[in-house]
Amino acid sequence: SLEDIQALEQGTRSLEQVLSEVGAALEKKDAQTQHALELCRQLRADRPSWDSLQPERYLFWNPSFSTQLPPVQDASDTLGSRCPWRRYFARSLDLGVYGLLWAAVQLLVLRWNPDPNVLVRLLERYIGYALMLGVEPLLLCTLGTTPGKGLFGLEVRDGNGRKLSFRSAFRRTWGVFCQGMGCGVPIYQLYRNYKSYRACERGEALSWEAETAYRIQDDRAVRCLGYVAAEAAVFALLLVLTAQAFLPIHRGTLTPEQYADNVNDMSRFLQLDSDERMEADGTWRDGAPHGGVVIDLWDSGPTPAHQLTVTDGQVTGVRIEIERSGVQLIGSYTVQKQLAAIALCAAQKSYNGISWMKSGVLDAIAEQGFADYTLQAGDVTITQSVEQRGYLDGTEFLFAQEGAAPYLHLVFTLEKTS
Repeated sequence: SLEDIQALEQGTRSLEQVLSEVGAALEKKDAQTQHALELCRQLRADRPSWDSLQPERYLFWNPSFSTQLPPVQDASDTLGSRCPWRRYFARSLDLGVYGLLWAAVQLLVLRWNPDPNVLVRLLERYIGYALMLGVEPLLLCTLGTTPGKGLFGLEVRDGNGRKLSFRSAFRRTWGVFCQGMGCGVPIYQLYRNYKSYRACERGEALSWEAETAYRIQDDRAVRCLGYVAAEAAVFALLLVLTAQAFLPIHRGTLTPEQYADNVNDMSRFLQLDSDERMEADGTWRDGAPHGGVVIDLWDSGPTPAHQLTVTDGQVTGVRIEIERSGVQLIGSYTVQKQLAAIALCAAQKSYNGISWMKSGVLDAIAEQGFADYTLQAGDVTITQSVEQRGYLDGTEFLFAQEGAAPYLHLVFTLEKTS
């Protein structure tokens, strides 16, 4: 260059230095030219058309290290980055599946049924993200796809068309979580989703895909219908799972200990305001240091025992009897009656979660209040008889009449008929 000639004339650089730099530049240019020439030959040998060209096939190919290219796929294969919406909805479905897995553990294993406040919702979201970071790399390194990606015909491969190693798959998923999803931070996540969508739409390689490439089998519209059906299936399974969680933990014929376990478990699961636990004889033991706590806030007096009828070691009946006099306000003991119905009636194997909810037994018990009635729940007959005077009946409560001597005698029974 003119600058090099001037430096040589002024003696600030030696001819050896200049020639060394020029030689290195020429060698680099020659290597680039040779690589381009080899790639051009390979492209001509593959004889692709413009529509069937697979850029990811040649993206990381270097003839100095590998002369074996991955096989040419069908012409329907195109670069997956051209399908940002498919990728977004595929991940949405995957997150739904991870959420379903967590719901199964939460409701059926841990028996945790928290109030759906903001903090709980946020915790559940991040548990879903944790499952994504653990499960997705395993799926990518073994199957090369995930449920959502597979539904849309998407596969993830390395530069040579092979499945990712677990390390590469985890690095990719971690990049998606941090960069593509903004670490799940509300509002910021929407911003990162938008930026990723724009980059995808322009055909740019996203930061977490430096070592990977998408492959899509086809873009048939039926896959979109499949996505809608899959989301509906996830929602339906979640409903079934939730319904199953409201069944007692012991089913079929019950020993007194199992009946008590059913009552105690459902009391915890429903987060009833009580520190009491039922013993195997149906009586209540208070575990709180401040004395007895009644499960139903408006009930007066101690929590009524569940008097068990036991035949050949199995519970065949339950009786709850309440007798009160002179009490100004009495609740209907609905919670106790419903706990008994769940523990015994819902334990019948003829019920599943959905059929038990549809039976309406618990609603009927609540609606009847202090009335006399008989209900049938499978093979269990539910009866209630009430004698009361001096009260005004408000369905859920009895209000003592002024100047009266109020009295209540309520008997609630469950009896197996076979």
